[in-house]
Amino acid sequence: MPQRHRKPSFSGAYPREIPSRRRGIRLLVIVTVAVVFFIILTSSTGSSSGAGTVKKVVFGPAVHDPPIKNEDKTVGEGKWYDDWKWLNPFSDSITSYENGVVLPPNRERPPIYAFYDTSVKRNEKTQEAENKLLLIWRRAWWAQGFRPVILGRGEAMQNELYVSVQAKKLDPKIETEVMRWLAWEQMGTGILANWLVLPMGPYDSNDLSYLRRGQYPMLTRYEGLGGALLYGKKDDIRDAFTKALDSRRLTTAKNFLEVFDKQRLSVDPKPDSIAFYESNIMSTNYQAIETALVEDKPAGLQSLAQLINSHLHLTFLNTFSTGFAILTPFPAHTLTLSQPLLSLAYSLASCPESPMPGACPPNAPTCVPCLHRRPMQIATPTSYYNTSSLYTIGAIPHPYTLSALLAPDKEITIRHIRRDTERDRWLHVVTESTLGREISGPDRIVSFKETVAANWGSWRGLWMTESPAIPEHRDLEWHFGFSLAFVNTTSSLVPKNQQPTAKELNTQTQILTKATELIKVKKTKKGSMDMRIKDAVEAWNLADTEAWRFVRALGRRETLVRKKWEKEEKEFAGGEDAEGRGKGWGRWFDRT
Repeated sequence: MPQRHRKPSFSGAYPREIPSRRRGIRLLVIVTVAVVFFIILTSSTGSSSGAGTVKKVVFGPAVHDPPIKNEDKTVGEGKWYDDWKWLNPFSDSITSYENGVVLPPNRERPPIYAFYDTSVKRNEKTQEAENKLLLIWRRAWWAQGFRPVILGRGEAMQNELYVSVQAKKLDPKIETEVMRWLAWEQMGTGILANWLVLPMGPYDSNDLSYLRRGQYPMLTRYEGLGGALLYGKKDDIRDAFTKALDSRRLTTAKNFLEVFDKQRLSVDPKPDSIAFYESNIMSTNYQAIETALVEDKPAGLQSLAQLINSHLHLTFLNTFSTGFAILTPFPAHTLTLSQPLLSLAYSLASCPESPMPGACPPNAPTCVPCLHRRPMQIATPTSYYNTSSLYTIGAIPHPYTLSALLAPDKEITIRHIRRDTERDRWLHVVTESTLGREISGPDRIVSFKETVAANWGSWRGLWMTESPAIPEHRDLEWHFGFSLAFVNTTSSLVPKNQQPTAKELNTQTQILTKATELIKVKKTKKGSMDMRIKDAVEAWNLADTEAWRFVRALGRRETLVRKKWEKEEKEFAGGEDAEGRGKGWGRWFDRT
């Protein structure tokens, strides 16, 4: 009988079919693991655009990621490029963008953190009032060149030291302070401030200029402010903080700073440009508001917010004591262009509303209150004056707009531009008082760029183009650092013999509207006669065109950077909707 042989198994190459039930279980396990992995990934990964980015947490409040330096300096949408060669007279020699602009590198904003414990129960009115104070804090520090960030227990819980701190069972008051430090240490190098600590001084003050550099040799606090304002590097913060946590006095101390090693925490003299609205100051200098805080806390907080805003506005007025200059180089022809600027100047010059009109900021007890000072002077010079105590507001028209305004009865043709007009008329008139009459356009544009964007000049004026004539009201509040009450005025400071008639004003309005629409036209329609004339005007006025593009790009970048940051911070206390105003108040003059 022949021997039978077992057939070879091919199961290694061709696995047997898995029963449907077992296949379903395996599929369910794979899907479950994938979902869990995705949740973990999204809860531990955040944006890396810089300080203040948001980390999405599945359970619990949103928290900030520690800051990561952003090396990207190029922004393509608005056709501008950040480069140290920004003082080259003409941008087209630096950038490859068509009609692009070279701007100075965007100033690094050092982060300043405030701790706000959202786990504390508050009624709705108190929460709303405190949100308004947080918004004031953020807006004031942003205007001074910082990046304000509100921290909470979420950031503290991300710190690896959180578990060990919880095991210590500290006194509630000390525990809140420790949470504040945990959140700061988690974020790293920067400034830690109480949200009632505000910058109350000029932009170039010694204290604010030093803090703005972002270089902190050691962990430091200020005399007279306790722990309300500190700054330091991450390693120094962690070193001093961990030593303080190990102190035997931690459980008996009344103040967390008491347990810090003095060798690890330096003390600077009391700053002149920082105001702290703490309880002792309130009871001594602002008794009426302190009483209101005791009797009706939400109402008292609303009054405190109004007082702080008035002090920020008053500080601005004291900084620019000479007054305001509205540049009006061709008063008889550009009144329509300068009139909105005049209304802005009157709004800035007006005394702000205050529950205590005669009170001074805590850091300037001998100030001259707005109520007792003489009215701020508002002038309309044709040229720029380099005076540190004078705030300048200027609107630069496009060369085509200016050409049309200066010749309302003539047809703007290429022949007219080349034979009947001088080159760079706006820039020549505006810089005549500082540069004289003999300087060429390229030299004037370099000086103008410094005036608008250099460290010494950027905070001493507001520059814009004719479209829009005035930035949005919300943008202005973030630019100046305080809220503004609108003052509409139809008065004119132009001499009577130079004032246009009603008919001429109407003509100016029509010209301005038509020119603004033409400027917005895309290059795809460059074959039209109007576009050819516009291009010819730009070529004839290279310096004026460069100045116009520079100012427009600078304003757009400022708004873009701030809105991007606001978007990141909107989920936190004091965010953009804290005053219940949605996306803003709209255009300044829509409210009239």
